[in-house]
Amino acid sequence: MLSLPAQIGLLACVACLSQGCVLSQTSDGTQIIEADVARIVVGTSTRSDVTRILGAPDRIIYSNREHDPLFERAFRYHRTRRVTTYFSVLLFSSSKAESNSDNVIVFFDARGVVEDLGVRLDMDEPAFGIPWSRD
Repeated sequence: MLSLPAQIGLLACVACLSQGCVLSQTSDGTQIIEADVARIVVGTSTRSDVTRILGAPDRIIYSNREHDPLFERAFRYHRTRRVTTYFSVLLFSSSKAESNSDNVIVFFDARGVVEDLGVRLDMDEPAFGIPWSRD
């Protein structure tokens, strides 16, 4: 059996080792640059123009209408950025995660020319924060 001072010392060591803070940042997808998206012209740009400008799409959406031939209807580009803050002291722990995403969907007509463009760029980078705050 450990003496009382040894037990207190061991408890102090465990307390010191059981606290910490972790900051983590991840991203998924290819970066979407607003100036590149602006180069896509509705009614003029083609599938190959879009691929040359933005790269390979994350997803190809096909037509599924009953009487239409199956063709590439749209290209989807998506990027997500996520940051996580984790804090722990003794028996108290807290974490906070924030994520933002950019989305571009380019619609094509039957000839493969851009018919419409849907853009949502959440340009603000997610920020690390104090885990227990509501900001």
